[in-house]
Amino acid sequence: MLTEITNLYGLEVITNRGVSLGTIDRIIIDMDSGEIYEFVVTNTNPELVEGGLDVGIPFRWVQSISRVVLLRYFPGKIRRKATFEGGYPRRTRRKLRVVRKPWGEGGISRTGWH
Repeated sequence: MLTEITNLYGLEVITNRGVSLGTIDRIIIDMDSGEIYEFVVTNTNPELVEGGLDVGIPFRWVQSISRVVLLRYFPGKIRRKATFEGGYPRRTRRKLRVVRKPWGEGGISRTGWH
């Protein structure tokens, strides 16, 4: 079934457990393949999304689209990542790196660890 993409804006999104997630605000399209990549859902349910923030729902999670968008998968409650005051803690160990030097005709050889 074909439909215009403008008909999808404002549709209600329902999770696989029958709970309203929010409404479609934006649609992101993969221009190379011409397929829908994800829906950006706004006015989200604070019971499912911490703080009621907008979330991107991958199109592969969508089961069907009619008067509502029904999801086949939803991970449960979505939480924000914790932020640290003053940045992330410093590493205590030094990271190892590989020293590379040319070998043969344009080849690369891993000579040792420093």
